[in-house]
Amino acid sequence: MYLDLFTGRFIAEHGVVSHDPFPTAAQGQEWLNQQWLSQLLFFWAGWAVGLTGISIVYALLLAIPLGLLLWACRRKGPWMLVAIAALYFPGMLAVIHPRAAGFTVMAFSLLVIVILAVWRAPLREGGLGTRPRLALALIAALFAVWANLHGGFVAGLLLIALVSGGLAVDRFRGLSGTVASHRVALLALAGVLGGAIATLATPLGGQIWAYFQSFSNPAIRFASTEWLPALQSVPAMGYLALCAAFASWLWSRSVPPRQIAPLLVALGFIAFAAFSMRNIIFVAPALAFQIAWAAPNRPDQGLRAPIALAGTAAIGAVVAWAAVLGPAQAQPQLRAPAVEYAIDHPPKSGRIATYAGTASYMLWREPDTPVAIDGRLEHYTEGQLHDNYAIVRGSQADLRIPLEALDVTAAIVHVPRAIEILEAHGFVPELTAPDGTYLVRRGECCAD
Repeated sequence: MYLDLFTGRFIAEHGVVSHDPFPTAAQGQEWLNQQWLSQLLFFWAGWAVGLTGISIVYALLLAIPLGLLLWACRRKGPWMLVAIAALYFPGMLAVIHPRAAGFTVMAFSLLVIVILAVWRAPLREGGLGTRPRLALALIAALFAVWANLHGGFVAGLLLIALVSGGLAVDRFRGLSGTVASHRVALLALAGVLGGAIATLATPLGGQIWAYFQSFSNPAIRFASTEWLPALQSVPAMGYLALCAAFASWLWSRSVPPRQIAPLLVALGFIAFAAFSMRNIIFVAPALAFQIAWAAPNRPDQGLRAPIALAGTAAIGAVVAWAAVLGPAQAQPQLRAPAVEYAIDHPPKSGRIATYAGTASYMLWREPDTPVAIDGRLEHYTEGQLHDNYAIVRGSQADLRIPLEALDVTAAIVHVPRAIEILEAHGFVPELTAPDGTYLVRRGECCAD
């Protein structure tokens, strides 16, 4: 959150720049900031309504897509709606804190709705299905905005590829009621157009694809595991196995002749999430796509019980928030005395080594705080990330090379071994508190 806030503040004041302006180890280097628009929106929201307001707006950003998916499946019966809502929640845990990926959840769900409206509905029903030019325009506009908000637009391209590929296979199989060839080609053209627009409509241009390559940095695992395969997480694998079983059961219960396209979408995004846990946010919308496409329509049934249940849960959540949680607050480790002291008493020269989230908070509080890294993990080299976390976690006894490479003269740590190793390298504790210790090299305290 603070990464988006301080970056958005800089963009609001100085515009989009191509080199890193912040006092980190990457200062002056090329900056591939693909998420600039979402950062600007977060900053404006924070300026207008504060942190609590951001929490409420972000909650709506995650809730509205669910509402759209439920609306798309409104004729499938109440239990299918319950299933969508139940499967939607675990995926949202991956983006539960305000971040740019929330915009991808919205954009991906909108793309699902457009494809269902244009390529699922028979032409005799009218609507968008009879207006291909409008559909192309909507998809082009969506990708133009999406590519400036978050890199998840790649999942949109994958969705179009899976749907168009599945429709082509179904047509090759000679199934009755399949989509006409020219309409399949139109969807494939929409994907090509979306990819081209995503490349041309951003300040990065063709460099946007180099931005994606930066996430292959293996050292990102020191601070975040969300890019790793889901195999490392038992709950994640359990969720994906449940989703795969549900998708298979749904396909087996669909009305013959069974089309491969909706099943391909569901299983494709389950595999996408297994490849990287970060992609788990796409699984529930993909299953909603399968339900809307393949599940049989049900007679109109009363939805009073599900609505009453959902409404009661919502009211209970509001009461719990008002009585227990209250307005959004910074995490305790960010407001630790050592962090506040370090912001007010930076070293005379050099940088402060600490965790990425803490460093982002410090830059939000004081943009001139000299930190080794911030939360843009993909922006740093493997060596820089390794050296920073070797310092703050005490994983390396000899820190001479990491300290020199990052020009670190101060550190905020809480691991006892890390404190001992830093003291052996000439660092002196300036402030010790339960949530962390601020150490500065002898002769470097303090800039003020």
